[in-house]
Amino acid sequence: MKTNIFSPMEIDAIGEIMNISLGSSATAVSNMLDRRVDITTPCVSVETIKDFTLGNIQPAMGVEIKYTSGLEGSNIMLLKKNDIKIIVDILMGSETPEEEFELNELTISAVCEVMNQMMGAASTALSDFLGRLVNISTPESLDLQDFDAFKRSRFQRSSWRCLPLRQRKN
Repeated sequence: MKTNIFSPMEIDAIGEIMNISLGSSATAVSNMLDRRVDITTPCVSVETIKDFTLGNIQPAMGVEIKYTSGLEGSNIMLLKKNDIKIIVDILMGSETPEEEFELNELTISAVCEVMNQMMGAASTALSDFLGRLVNISTPESLDLQDFDAFKRSRFQRSSWRCLPLRQRKN
């Protein structure tokens, strides 16, 4: 069920703001991993919580960073377990066999730090764009083993909406 809570112009503005802030995030991750990092142009859609799914990214984990000043809300990044493995392997300078890789305290901490660097860069870009200070919280890892339970616990109010960013299909 799609809702019309944003006009097409507002949807475009959200996409452009995300493009600016995520461009800074990509640069931060690129510097951190010493690898080229590209982002696609965001495609913004409005989904009800009931209809929001992880799609084909399971198994996954989430990392949430809240805005503490300048904006209200939070960013939740959902990452495939395999992508986490790749990031951790690059950071640690190692190659972990797929069957040996696990989401443990060390790997979760590493992913949270990457998200912290990304969102720090994004909040600086947003600060410049908006002309006001934008600060963020420390990252919080989110357990997504039971996604329906996660949705019920995080989004109890039926009036909340998600704005997932999806890659455009060409």
